[in-house]
Amino acid sequence: MRQIVVPQLNANDNSCLIQKFYCSEGEFIHSGDIITTLETSKAAIDVECEADGYFYATAKEQTDVKTGEVIAFVFESLQEMNTYKELSAGSAASASPANYKLSNSAEVFATLHQFSQEELSSLNKKVIKLSDLEKLLKKRSRGDETRILLTKNQKQVAKIVAESHTTIPNAFVSMKVYCDEALAGMQEISEQLEVIVGFGEVLPVLLGSVKDDFPYMYGKLKDEDTFIPAAEVNVGVTIDVGTGLYIPVIKSEHTGSIENTAEVMMEYKYKALRNSFTEADLMDGNITISLNTSADVVSVIPIVLPGQTGMISVGAVMKELVLKDGTVAERSYLNLGLAYDHRVVNGLYAVEFLTRLKSKIEHFEMNG
Repeated sequence: MRQIVVPQLNANDNSCLIQKFYCSEGEFIHSGDIITTLETSKAAIDVECEADGYFYATAKEQTDVKTGEVIAFVFESLQEMNTYKELSAGSAASASPANYKLSNSAEVFATLHQFSQEELSSLNKKVIKLSDLEKLLKKRSRGDETRILLTKNQKQVAKIVAESHTTIPNAFVSMKVYCDEALAGMQEISEQLEVIVGFGEVLPVLLGSVKDDFPYMYGKLKDEDTFIPAAEVNVGVTIDVGTGLYIPVIKSEHTGSIENTAEVMMEYKYKALRNSFTEADLMDGNITISLNTSADVVSVIPIVLPGQTGMISVGAVMKELVLKDGTVAERSYLNLGLAYDHRVVNGLYAVEFLTRLKSKIEHFEMNG
């Protein structure tokens, strides 16, 4: 969350007029976008946003505000914005006369961390500042309750998951895929290349081969009327080797062959162990594979990453008995899932897409 405060516009004026806001509540804005125009006795000044996020005004147009006053926020997600609104409404409804006042920044901090009136009164201050509440929060955290701080990586995962659930009306379909032929082929390739080849190495190649027939699975929704198809296939693949979840992206120049994807995936696994991914490794994906191949994992419903329309999920390889030519035999299968953005992709389209991937796995070819 970023505060938008009234700057010191000149040496003589300590207040100004909000002419108008150029953003509506909940609108996603970018760093550098003009948020509002402030009018002093001498000039009109445009105020720019300093970070990407969702806009929420706390002041009204055509009202006077003072230097340093908070007039808006830029939230990292719609969920964070709605939480703030709910907490603010609850605080206002339950408020009773108190013997203290909060500064603007302290009031926001108190709302987000849900300080009770008892906690605030215990400070014995007529004016409570942000620094007072930060100390109070530290005191609260030193209680008997066991706490585990989330890592920076996990907080980033949480941010993405929250944004996905808040903004993308996803749907999910799963399909049974027989894979004995693919397993045999991957074993042969592994021996030839002397590297481990699994579905994380094979599926990026298969996804690249079906792009032209299923353009809505590769791209992003620009607004409610416009979808922008991707010019190339950049495939994100989930990797978690115990150091946190990462989704590095195999770029289109490497999805033409299993040999290339295997080399990139091996490099990414080493980077995951050392936590040494670069920003470029994690950027520009337009479809993602969620690998969940640990033993007995039947199926996983993944999220759809913001800026994409689908994520493939791969469960563990299972065994079943089948009657073949009067003889009981064993065969292997897995559940291939697809979470998709229902604003762009409908169920029939999603099933046809999975059916094409199923066919390519069940009739596996060494070159993809």
